[in-house]
Amino acid sequence: MSESEILEKIKQAESDANTMVKQAHAGRRKAVVAAKDEARKIVSDVEERANAHAAHLLKTAREQISEERQEIVLHGRSDANKLLEAASEKIDDAVDFLLVEFEKVVHAKTKADE
Repeated sequence: MSESEILEKIKQAESDANTMVKQAHAGRRKAVVAAKDEARKIVSDVEERANAHAAHLLKTAREQISEERQEIVLHGRSDANKLLEAASEKIDDAVDFLLVEFEKVVHAKTKADE
């Protein structure tokens, strides 16, 4: 093999090597872009799922609070009705007591005026 042929083969090998390096860099860039796109998609999907889960938890909590509120209101109404009944029962006793006291005062006044 002549010297010029050897030089030609070396130049061709260098050219092939440069081409392979350029292709490797281009492939790396494409892989990085693809990986970044995939990462964005994953983050977006995770954010969507997290938001959906948070909305579900919030809805569940609101429903539970509403149920508890209704129970408290019903319990409060029941207590209020019991107090009203107890007070109503005592009204007759209070009226009777006041009448007795009034009669005592009237009798005492009547006796004092005689």
